Amino acid sequence: MKKPIIILIALILVIGGAAWYFATFHMDSMIKQKIETTASSSLGTQVSVGGVKTDIKGGSLTISNITIANPPGFENENAFSLNGIEAAVDYSNFEIKRVVIEKPEILVEEKGGKTNFDQILAGMQKQESAPAEESEPVEESEPSADAKEEQIIVIRHFRMNGSRASFESESMDHYSDLKIGAVELSNLKGTHSEISKVITNEIIKEITKAAAIELVKAKASEKLDELLGRDKD
Repeated sequence: MKKPIIILIALILVIGGAAWYFATFHMDSMIKQKIETTASSSLGTQVSVGGVKTDIKGGSLTISNITIANPPGFENENAFSLNGIEAAVDYSNFEIKRVVIEKPEILVEEKGGKTNFDQILAGMQKQESAPAEESEPVEESEPSADAKEEQIIVIRHFRMNGSRASFESESMDHYSDLKIGAVELSNLKGTHSEISKVITNEIIKEITKAAAIELVKAKASEKLDELLGRDKD
């Protein structure tokens, strides 16, 4: 009788160990890879994630060391970075109760009247319109394997608190700080790809709006200096 009991205990330990391994390593690394792949494709520039940690029992998700690289042609390495995002998650229902981003580091660069975030936003819009342009009308059919893999999730509340950012203008020879307004969204529902696009689009719009205002101010200041015969220095 002892032998079957020992085998049963060993089997339970193996199953438990496999589940622990999946939750601790495989799922976390899979989420990290999915974030990097989806975000990089959507933005048209490299997105890197330092790590992902899921806590199914505690109902939390932590994403650390996130960076969005600048598009080609800009001086600085990154356009956007933050130490981490923490979310309250109901894993059983694929529902994210709350996501808050604190103190992101944002660097807006302007060259020739366009900023790095203008270029990222244009890349997003091009990516969104590409399937419609390339695909031909087809009859309704079963969803593809990729579509079936995309789990529908819900984010009840998302907020990126207002933050300060740096603004560098090559054409205006101008450097200043920017005040980026808070971005707040509620009751988002869709695939992770759809929701990430909505959130990213709102953040970039807020950044480009602040950058456009600063660029107008810089041009006005330069014009005033010209009229008054003052040197920039």
